[in-house]
Amino acid sequence: MEFGILGPLLVRDEHGEHPVAAPKQRVLLAALLLRHGQVTTAETLADCVWDGRPPRTARSALQNSVMRLRAGLGAAGARLQTRAGGYLLEAAPEEFDLHRFTELHRSGAAALDRRDDEQAVELLEAALAVWRGDALLDVPSDRLHREQAERLADHRLQAMEARVTAELRLRRRSMVAELYALTAAHPGRERFWAQLMTALYQEGRQAEALTVYQRVRRALDEELGILPGAELRELHQRILRADLEPAPVDEPATGHQHRPAPLLPAPRQTPPPLPSRRQAPSGNAPFTPLTPTQLAAPLADFTGRVTELAELTRLLTVQRGTGICATVLSGPAGSGKRTLAGQAARAAQRAFPDGVLRADLRGSRPDPATPHEVLAAFLAALGVPADRLPMAAADRAALFRGIVAGRRLLVVLEDAHNAAQVRPLLPTDTAGAVLVTSRRRLPELIGAVPVALGPLPLPDAVTFLRRAVDPRQLADGPAGSAEPAGDSTTRTGPAGDAATRTELAGDAAALTELAALCDGLPLALRICALRLATRPGWTVRRLADRLVDPRRRLDELRIGELDLRTAFAGALRALDPATAAAFGRLALPGLATVGTRTAAEALGSSAPHAEHLLERLVDAHLLNSRTPGRYRYPALLHLFAREYAQQQDGAAARPSQPLCTIPRC
Repeated sequence: MEFGILGPLLVRDEHGEHPVAAPKQRVLLAALLLRHGQVTTAETLADCVWDGRPPRTARSALQNSVMRLRAGLGAAGARLQTRAGGYLLEAAPEEFDLHRFTELHRSGAAALDRRDDEQAVELLEAALAVWRGDALLDVPSDRLHREQAERLADHRLQAMEARVTAELRLRRRSMVAELYALTAAHPGRERFWAQLMTALYQEGRQAEALTVYQRVRRALDEELGILPGAELRELHQRILRADLEPAPVDEPATGHQHRPAPLLPAPRQTPPPLPSRRQAPSGNAPFTPLTPTQLAAPLADFTGRVTELAELTRLLTVQRGTGICATVLSGPAGSGKRTLAGQAARAAQRAFPDGVLRADLRGSRPDPATPHEVLAAFLAALGVPADRLPMAAADRAALFRGIVAGRRLLVVLEDAHNAAQVRPLLPTDTAGAVLVTSRRRLPELIGAVPVALGPLPLPDAVTFLRRAVDPRQLADGPAGSAEPAGDSTTRTGPAGDAATRTELAGDAAALTELAALCDGLPLALRICALRLATRPGWTVRRLADRLVDPRRRLDELRIGELDLRTAFAGALRALDPATAAAFGRLALPGLATVGTRTAAEALGSSAPHAEHLLERLVDAHLLNSRTPGRYRYPALLHLFAREYAQQQDGAAARPSQPLCTIPRC
C-alpha cells in the first residue's frame, strides 16, 4: 500500500492507483494523511474541508464524504476508520511518501554533518526523488496550502540546499547551470545565491561571482529595502580578496556548522576558439549546457482532470528501461490538452533536474512549425552559441540528441500535426521524457504511450463555471433546484455567505444546462465564462437560453480570439480531402450516430472504404466509437459538421474552393 501528498494525491495498492475525483474528498484525504496514525476530530476535518467556514450541516456532509471516500479507495478504504470523536487513517510510516522523504532528508543531513558527502548526495537525491510535484498539488484547500504546503516546500528547498553543498564539496561536476536555474526559481533564497557565487569561484570565474553578488544586492535593495545577509556579505568579501578558504556555504538542516573543504579556485583555461561562420558547425564544439525552464504559466482556475493528471505524471516519471519515454496526449479541439500538459509538466518537474523544453508545433494552424526551426530554439535554450548552430536539420537533430543524451530532461511538444513533425525532436535514450499533445492519436510514433482526453465530466464543468461566474449573475435561476451530482466547491469571498450559497443552489439548473450545452469542452466553457465576465448585466440563464438554439450555438461560442468554430476548422484542415468530405456528408440531419452500412450508402462507396474513413475521423477525434461499426458525433461537432455539409452542397459546382470556407475558418 502506498499513500502520497508530495505531488498529486496518491493511493495505490496491489490493484493499481485509486484516483479521488471529488474535490472535497481530496481535501478530506489530505487532511487525514497529514495526521496519519492520529484520530482527527470531525470539527478539525470540517474546518479543512470548508476552509474555516463549515455549514451547519457539516457533520452529516462530512460523514457522507467519508463514506464515499472509503468506497472509492478500494482495499485502502479499510484503513479509514471511524473512532470516538473523529476519524483515523491507518498508514505505516514506510507507506507514506512524506515519512520516507523526512527520514531520507534527516539521514542525508547527518551524513553532511559528518562530511560523508558521497553518502549525503545519494540520500538527499533519494529524498528529493520522492517528490512527484508540489505538495498537495491537486488539493483545493487554501487552509492546507497555507498551513502545510508552504512548510513542506521549505523542507524540500532545505534538502536541495544540502545536496548542492555536498556536490560543491565533492567538485565532481559543474553546479553553475543548476544554480542559475534555482536562483531564478527562488530569488529570495539567499543560500542559493551564495552557492552560485561559490560554484562560480570554484571554476575560476571570480568576476562572474562578484557580478552575481551585485545583482542580488540591487534586487534586495530595490524590492525589499534590505541588504544581503551576513553570509552573502562575508562570502563577497572573501571573493574580493581571492581568499583561498572562503566562508563555507552549508546546509543548516541540523543546526550544526559545517567546515567544507577549502574553496580553491580552479585554474583558468583558455577556451578553444569558436569556429568561423564559414565553417560547418561541429556538434562536438564545447560549450556550457544550460538548464532550460520553459514551463507554461499555470492556470489558477484549472478544474478537474484528477485521474488524467495523475496518469500523465506517472507516465512521465516512470523509468521504462527501454525505448523513448514518450507520451501522446490526444483529444478533440478545445478539450484542454495544452493546459493539462502544462499541469503535468509542473507536477513532474522535480523528476527532471536538467530542465524542461517546450515548443508550440502549431499543427492545427496553416503554418505548422518545422523541426528545423524548433531544433534551433531548443539548441539555443540549451546554450549552443548561434555561430555553432548547424544549418542542416539532420545535423541539428544529431547535435540536440548528443547534448541531451543521459540528461533528465522533459520535452513538451504542443499541438503536433503528425508523427513526421515530432520524430526529429525526440531524444534517443531513456534518461528524459517527451510529452506530445495533438488532435490526432499519432499511432505512427512506435513505443509512445497514448492517452486520450475526453470531455470534462459535467460536475467538473459546473464547478468551473460556478468558480468563474460572478454570484450576482446567478440570481434569476429556478429556486430550490438540486445540486448536480458530485462535490461542489463553495466560493470564497462574497460567495461564501449563506445568501450567496442559496443563490448558487437556486440556479444550479441554469449552470448545469449551460455546462451541458458546452458539451464538456473546456474551450467552450472558458468562452462562456469570459462572455459573462465581460457582460456583467447578463445572467447564467440568459446565456444558456442563447445557446439553446442549435442554429446560433456556434455563433455564441466565440469571444475575441477564442472561437470554437475556428478551432474545429483547424482540425478539419489537417484531414485529407476525402476524409474531410466524409465528415460533412455523414452528419445526417437530426442524427448524431451513423453506422458503417449507412455511411457506405451516403458516400456511395463500399463498406470497407466507408469504415476506413470513419476510423480516420475517430483517430482525429472528430467522431467517437464505443461499439464496432457504430460512430457518433459529439454534439458541438455535429453542429459544425452540418454547417460544413451545407457549404459542401453550396460549393459543389466550384471544385476550386478551399477545403473549409466556413466564416472565420
